[in-house]
Amino acid sequence: MSRITLAAFALLASVAQGQARVFSGAPVASWIAPAGVRGDSSIVFHARRTLELPAKPDRFVVHVSADNRYRLYVNGEEVASGPQRSDVMHWRYETVDLAPKLHAGRNVIAALVWTWGATHPLAQHSYRTGFLLQGDSEREAAIVNSGPGWKLRVDSAYSFRSANNDVRGYYAAAPSELLDGRLYPWGWESAEYNDSAWVTVAAPSGGGRGAPRGAVVLGRLQLRGVPNGGEASGWQLTPRNIPAMEETPVRFARVRRAGGAQANDDFVRGGRDVVIPPNTKASVLLDQGHTTNAYPVLEVSGGAGSTVTLTYAEALVDANGQKGNRNDIDGKTIRGVHDVFRPDGGQRRRFRTLYWRSYRYVQLDVETADDALQVHDLHAIFTAYPFQERGRFASDQPWIDDVWKMNWNGARLGAYETYMDTPYYEQLQYIGDTRVQALISLYVAGDDRLMRQAIEHFDASRLPEGITQSRYPSEVMQLIPPFSLIYVAMVHDYHMHRNDVPFVRERLAGIRGILDWYARRIDSTGMLGPM
Repeated sequence: MSRITLAAFALLASVAQGQARVFSGAPVASWIAPAGVRGDSSIVFHARRTLELPAKPDRFVVHVSADNRYRLYVNGEEVASGPQRSDVMHWRYETVDLAPKLHAGRNVIAALVWTWGATHPLAQHSYRTGFLLQGDSEREAAIVNSGPGWKLRVDSAYSFRSANNDVRGYYAAAPSELLDGRLYPWGWESAEYNDSAWVTVAAPSGGGRGAPRGAVVLGRLQLRGVPNGGEASGWQLTPRNIPAMEETPVRFARVRRAGGAQANDDFVRGGRDVVIPPNTKASVLLDQGHTTNAYPVLEVSGGAGSTVTLTYAEALVDANGQKGNRNDIDGKTIRGVHDVFRPDGGQRRRFRTLYWRSYRYVQLDVETADDALQVHDLHAIFTAYPFQERGRFASDQPWIDDVWKMNWNGARLGAYETYMDTPYYEQLQYIGDTRVQALISLYVAGDDRLMRQAIEHFDASRLPEGITQSRYPSEVMQLIPPFSLIYVAMVHDYHMHRNDVPFVRERLAGIRGILDWYARRIDSTGMLGPM
């Protein structure tokens, strides 16, 4: 081996060891998952770690990630969710200080983890099912690192179903969910829950040790606390670089119609229960008043053997499948993505979807068996990228105020962990759409973080030939060559609005590749030929 090659390997190892400090600890955490999980299988599982603390800590920082998604709880309270959507070569992790939720004595850290499998959204990349939690320092790592000692339970209460047939059109978002309350481990996230029957992790089981991007050298991990390296992980971990998504409780505006149940606007305001008698079918149509993105939250008691269906749509359709005026409901029915919940008969059961839904209308359909169902509440938790409206537009035309509100709402709904083509049908980040969305973000919100991430995504999507993919992240490659030129313009937009020369300079090699790709396609006329 030449001296140059040896020097190159030494430099790579040095760089990797430096980057490894971003996600390090002693011992190093391992990815964990239930045994026997296939890479393409859908699964929901719970993970728990109990710890005893002599006193409430001032600081207890952890780094956490999962494939596909997770929610993290401390002593029954949610503290984080993610990971921020990206690809396997830039797999994100969140950093969270758990100290505010910890106390002296017995504590539990718990995670809900799921993989959609074959029904996953098109924008969802995946390596394999897994969960990872790493303490920030040796003190935290020794107590909570994922690996041996954690307890796992596969949740057979959940199943996923493709929503393509419900939508009757192109659909590239999250699937419908079905939750059987009779199989669900109610209270699993609390410290009081008895997890003695759960499987205890005896050895790393989910895909190697946690490793930051660039920490793998010749198939081995160069990590502090791992003698002679360790098993390489498929995920190249990168810190989250956008804020947590907004989650704000919201109420429906009104009940538009009800059959088989005494439901009115008192119900949507949370002031009155609705009781569905035994062996009854009931339907309640709720109107948000405008399109939104939110997690529906349903709270019920009783109703053993009943089936509850929540259907979501931006508008109702007539007999010909036409939407028409979104405000009109007479003679129309709802059709679209729907979730199903089957209560177990217990008291105050709370159902919240794993992933958010986009809608204006939600229809609650209930079919009871021999036990009456008491519906205590149905509200939602609005979610979106936390843009703040700082820009203003003044006009002597009063109707423009309503147009501004409508369009700002649309801009907010099209921005989550990435920009999106549409939040209901196609949660994909397209270059052509994103350039306009990013400019709105700059002018109205003054927030460039989601724009920066989008530029990084599109740069990472480039093919060896030079051009970008037209949308990214996306598991299925799509090419619209002019979108690569729009990407170049988007980088220029950023350069003109932000004094961030180092960030723009990192994009120049990719931009040259795009322009070279076009240059190779100039024909004898001096114009672009077939692309």
